[in-house]
Amino acid sequence: MINPFNTLRDRRLAEATREFHARGKSVVRCSVCQLAQYACICPYRPELSSRNEFVLLLHRNEVFKPTNTGRLIADALPANTRVSCWHRTEPEAELLALLADPQRRCCVVFPDDGDGPSQAHAPLADPLQRTTFLLLDGTWKQGRRMLRLSRWLDQVPRLTLPDALVRGYTVRKSLHEHQLATAEAGALCLALAGETAQSETLLDYFSLFNLHYKATRGCCPAPLGDLHQRLLRHRG
Repeated sequence: MINPFNTLRDRRLAEATREFHARGKSVVRCSVCQLAQYACICPYRPELSSRNEFVLLLHRNEVFKPTNTGRLIADALPANTRVSCWHRTEPEAELLALLADPQRRCCVVFPDDGDGPSQAHAPLADPLQRTTFLLLDGTWKQGRRMLRLSRWLDQVPRLTLPDALVRGYTVRKSLHEHQLATAEAGALCLALAGETAQSETLLDYFSLFNLHYKATRGCCPAPLGDLHQRLLRHRG
């Protein structure tokens, strides 16, 4: 199954007028997971199924960053993930059609930080109903700006996630307790929808990413352990 995140990344690279330089640009990286070749996580990519789906709405150069964790959702659930670049006034027509589909239960996932108008909590009482979770993929500041400026999202219900997930993202430091990495938010969405096993596996994959990203920064292979063995069991 083709990863839609990588498909978008390849298209954006072809359209780019200048080269994007990430930190550690001298590292020889895997072309798929963007980690160092000696720390590649591709052999441990889980193959999951879900009755729900995700839309990753990415801020500009986010698709180029090796620290991005939205790609982990697309990795594990490629058939259930759509990826789109954010545009303030000209969103993709296919995305607008998806959000307006009466057969879908769509919600924008964003925390209630007390900034701005009151936020609706999208109900997930029926775990058998298919939900489309839209995740704003960027920094905290970017995500808040994307939501505030995207008037075409005003009619989409807001889902505020409970503060129940341990923050394990060691790459970008969170300034607020309710801030989650995109993969963490995606895993918690699955848990809320009653898909506990998929949620736990995605969190394992996120933890593996953190471990191997540290290895990339430390210029050494990541130590193998139980985490690797658990993920290998989810390979097809």
